[in-house]
Amino acid sequence: MIDRRDAMQGFLAAMATLALPVGSAEAHTEIDEATARAALDPWADALASNNPAAVEKVLAPEYQIVRSDGTGYSKTEYLTVLPTQNARSRFRDIVATGNHDLMVLRYVIETDQTIADQPVQAISPRLSVFRKEGEGWLLVAHASFAKIG
Repeated sequence: MIDRRDAMQGFLAAMATLALPVGSAEAHTEIDEATARAALDPWADALASNNPAAVEKVLAPEYQIVRSDGTGYSKTEYLTVLPTQNARSRFRDIVATGNHDLMVLRYVIETDQTIADQPVQAISPRLSVFRKEGEGWLLVAHASFAKIG
């Protein structure tokens, strides 16, 4: 049976693979905070709405999430188990790298939410991958390290 540590290691390895350039010698560079927030803010706004249709619009078709308890979901599955937001999340300590159409962010989130009626740790690190789509960004993968319950 796969434990939480194994699941998280596998997820992080998969996310690292997403960050590798494919067919391009283009280097991944540090991205400014304003660009990172241009990806994070629409996602935070959608989650704060507590509306699955709004959240769906900011998720890529290939979206996956893994939570600190080892549970993981595809986009379709995740939309049925969204956290309940009591306030819009805030971000700090943002570090973003990527290229023109892929961005990997690590950051600290301050949130007030519950998952399956269980409180979620208010301040925790997160790791997210975004892909540029048109003028906006879609969330491709997300790792939450927040304790649930």
